[in-house]
Amino acid sequence: MMITLETTTIHLVESYSLALLLGALMGLERERSESGFAGLRTFILVTLFGTLCGNISQSTTSEWIMVVGLATIAGQGLMGHIVRLKQHSSSGMTTAIALLIAYLVGILLSIGQGVTAISLCLATTLVLYFKPQMHAFSRRLQQRDLYAIFQFILVAFIILPVLPNSRFGPFGALNPYNIWLMVVLISAINLVGYIVLKLVGQRWGSPVLGILGGIVSSTATTLTFSRQSSSNPTISRTATVVVALASTVVLIRITAFIFLINPELIRHLWLPMGGMFIGGMLPILFFWRTTRNEEAPRLESRNPAELSQALLFGLIYACVLLAVSFAKNHLGTQGVYLVSFISGITDVDAITLSNTRLSLMGELGQVQAANSILIAMLANLLFKLGVVAVVGTRQMVRGIAICFSCLALPALLVFF
Repeated sequence: MMITLETTTIHLVESYSLALLLGALMGLERERSESGFAGLRTFILVTLFGTLCGNISQSTTSEWIMVVGLATIAGQGLMGHIVRLKQHSSSGMTTAIALLIAYLVGILLSIGQGVTAISLCLATTLVLYFKPQMHAFSRRLQQRDLYAIFQFILVAFIILPVLPNSRFGPFGALNPYNIWLMVVLISAINLVGYIVLKLVGQRWGSPVLGILGGIVSSTATTLTFSRQSSSNPTISRTATVVVALASTVVLIRITAFIFLINPELIRHLWLPMGGMFIGGMLPILFFWRTTRNEEAPRLESRNPAELSQALLFGLIYACVLLAVSFAKNHLGTQGVYLVSFISGITDVDAITLSNTRLSLMGELGQVQAANSILIAMLANLLFKLGVVAVVGTRQMVRGIAICFSCLALPALLVFF
C-alpha cells in the first residue's frame, strides 16, 4: 500500500511539474508574439487544468469530467476570439486552438503519456513561433509546387505500400518495392532541400546556395551558375564558390545514403571521402573570402518531388541495377567499374544506391562497391567541369578546375 501511494505521489508531482513547464513554453511564445488574448499565465493554468481533469477522471472513473473540461476551454477560447474579433477587423483562431492543445497536453500527462505530450507541445510551439517564415514560404509556393508535394505523398504513402516485395527479371536484379523505396528516399531528401531553398530565398548568400544546390542537384546547380557567370562575368567567383560547394556537399549526401542502406560500407569510404571533403573545402574558403561583396546569383530549381522526375529516377535506377548485375556476371570487376563511370557522368545517386544495396545483399563486394562509388563521383566531377568549360567564363573554369582537382585528388590516390 505504501509503495502504491508513493508511486501515485511521484506520478502526480511529475505530471503537474511537466504541465507547468510545457504550459509555460507555449505561453511564453504567445506572450512574445502579443498576437493572442491568452499569454503565459493562461497557458500554464490551462495545462494544469487539463492535468487536474485527467487525474480526477482516473480516480473517479468519470471520463465525462475530461469532456466537460475540454468544452469549458473551447468555450473560453471561442469567447476570447469573439471579443478580439470585435476589437480588430480580422483575427485568427490560432490562440484559441493552441489553448485546446494545451488542455490536451495536460490530459496526456495525467494518463502517463509524457513523451507524446512533450512532442505535441514542442510541435505546437514551433508552428506558433515560425508563423512569419511559414507565411513567407506559402507566398513563395506556386500551384505547381503544391501539386508536386501532393505527388510526393502519392509516391511515398500510396504507391509504395502496394508494390510487391519480391525479386524478378534478369539475374533477379529487380525488386519493385526496393526500387520505389529508393525513389522515395531521393525524392524526400531533394524535397527537403527544395523547401529550405524556398524558405531562405537568396538572402543568405553563396555558401547557403551552394549547400542547397548540393542537396537538390549539383549538376543542375553547375549548369545554372555557369550560364549566369557567362551572362554576368562579375559573379564568376561567386558562381565558382556555389558550384564547388554544391559538389562538395554531394559527399555528405552520398554518405547519408550509404549510412541509411549499408552502414558497413562507410568503413571503406570514410578515409577517401573525408579527404575529398577537406580537399574540396580549402580552395572554396579561399575563393569565398574574395567574394563577400559580390551579389549572390539566383538559384532556380524545379520541384524535385514531381511524379515525372520520380518515375525517371526509378527507371534510371532499375537500368543501373540491371547493368551492374550484367557487368558483374559477364564482365567482372572491370565491367562494374565501367558501368559506374558511365552512370556517374550525369547522376551519382542511382549508381550509389544500386551498388550500396547490392553490397548489402552480398552480390557485390564491399571494396568493389566503394571503388565504384568513387569512380562515379570522379566521372560526375569531370562532366561538371566540362559543363563549366562549355557554358561558363574562363575565370570560372580556372576556379572550378582548381577546386575539383583538390576535391578529386584523395579519391584518385585510392587507385594508385
